[in-house]
Amino acid sequence: MSFLHNIKKTCASTTNLIKNILNIKDKHITFPDYAYAFSNEKVHGVLSKVFSGLLSYPENPHCCSFCGKSGTVIKHTPKASLIQMIPYQNVPTYLCLYKQRYRCKACGQTFSATTNIVDERCYLSNALKFAILHDLKQKCAMTDIAKRYFVSPKSVERILKSYSYELNPYPMQLPECLLIDEFKGPSDCNGKMCFILSDGQSGKIIDILDDRRNFVIKDFFLRFSLESRNRVKYVVMDMNAAYPYVIKEVLPNASIIIDRFHIIQQLTRALNKKRIQLMKALRYKNQRAYNKFKRYWKLLLMPEDHLNFEKYVQYPLFDRRYVTQTEVVDTLLSFDDAFRQCYQIYQELLACFHQKQLDEFFHILHTLPEDLDIAFKKSLKYLIKHTHAIKNALQSPYSNGKLEGKNNLIKVFQRVAFGFRNFSNMRRRIFLYEENWHTKQPTKRNCGEKFA
Repeated sequence: MSFLHNIKKTCASTTNLIKNILNIKDKHITFPDYAYAFSNEKVHGVLSKVFSGLLSYPENPHCCSFCGKSGTVIKHTPKASLIQMIPYQNVPTYLCLYKQRYRCKACGQTFSATTNIVDERCYLSNALKFAILHDLKQKCAMTDIAKRYFVSPKSVERILKSYSYELNPYPMQLPECLLIDEFKGPSDCNGKMCFILSDGQSGKIIDILDDRRNFVIKDFFLRFSLESRNRVKYVVMDMNAAYPYVIKEVLPNASIIIDRFHIIQQLTRALNKKRIQLMKALRYKNQRAYNKFKRYWKLLLMPEDHLNFEKYVQYPLFDRRYVTQTEVVDTLLSFDDAFRQCYQIYQELLACFHQKQLDEFFHILHTLPEDLDIAFKKSLKYLIKHTHAIKNALQSPYSNGKLEGKNNLIKVFQRVAFGFRNFSNMRRRIFLYEENWHTKQPTKRNCGEKFA
């Protein structure tokens, strides 16, 4: 009781000092003299800083919080509550708060004074929760956050779940342009790949599904009204053959656009497969040619008009002679006539695509030579199946670039966290980071212009 007696003796200077250190704004919390307000103690086996204070009202409550009768509330013995605060100088910090209890003479029930620094029946302060939530918006693992704030990983997970409802990721309207894609999901997903869609103009993620199969995608879109689904005019996607069927069914007014990157990727993959096939044939017959293909293969993928034909550079595999990029490519093409034929068609298609010559592009695809490599021809013929979507890609400004950037962010999250086991937690982290991304502070230049 002597310690409680000392706790009740308020020291104004100590109170102001500790409140500034712990960032406490509650005027009902006071601290005694420094000798009783601070100590170094072991909490859960770790040496920690412990501040001791009192929470009490200047007057007794007017009525009982249980029976509601007024004038029957009297003071009762204070009850100590150990509240974990934000670590001070990387040392665990606690507030041993003695909460004044009150007793109702009418019903005999007791209740304690309340404060906004901590929730009821919780030992983690709200400031600590918000600090953890702020770190959850960054690219770091939850176990690292738990170590930084001296809490358990489960506590970090509970904080993530408790605040996730405020993100409100479920929209009621669909944008005019949708970007859709998939990525590798956690082990507890219903499918191996997750489905992600975002706004084509703002780039903001709309939702993430734990399965990319058509019936799941269909159920997701059917929860929107027909009026909302009719608003969607464009859907940008890769060359996944399954998506167009469900898109046409649930988004009747939407035009499908193949992302331009995936069209070029289809061309380069076709040429690369032919190059690898040739390299396997040359490996033990012509080692020097094999090494040249292995070293300078990137020059074969470049557009012809981007190759430098003026600057001479010393290439190690050309006996250290000074040659241009065009001479390197000509040398590589001289090893095989079939590969030269594939390369010429690749360059023609590449030029037509960059110049947006649609008729010439598809004319080349429809009139491929009969003696062309079968595998190379098959890869190019696949583009004919997406004729309408490819035409839309060259006539529309939309692309999947923004969504591919989000996918890269998700992969970073998965790598930093050493993989997610829970899809819901991964989804919450992504939306939490997404909220932080779209509420960025202005750049220094903008700030300067604002205050100029």
